[in-house]
Amino acid sequence: MTPQQLIDFDARREAVLREHMKTSPKFRALRRDRRVAFAASVVRYGVAVGIMLFLLKAFVISQSGPDGYLATVQPLLSQLPAGSLLAQSVAIDPYSAMLADAFTELTAPDTQSAQNALDGFSRVGPATSEF
Repeated sequence: MTPQQLIDFDARREAVLREHMKTSPKFRALRRDRRVAFAASVVRYGVAVGIMLFLLKAFVISQSGPDGYLATVQPLLSQLPAGSLLAQSVAIDPYSAMLADAFTELTAPDTQSAQNALDGFSRVGPATSEF
């Protein structure tokens, strides 16, 4: 078989296989399942990114305070239409404020502990070695 005949044979073989795969019910079901799985993974990643952005917004609110956050996003809010989805997602909502309060409580220093690091050392005492 010459190289040209081999190329022609492979091309015909591929065409026949493609046609059989198009008409095969099992292959069509497999392709349909792959499309559904791909769409589900895209939705899953979109939801994960949305949750991460929501947590980031709550963390920024907890660190800079509501007024500082509004001052930060005010240039963006001034350029967006009033009722748009992006404007609503950037603005402070009750849930992000509630989560920001929880973040603030977690990251706030404990007022009942030592006022500074040296107070903690003085309570422990000087380092002595008895060996």
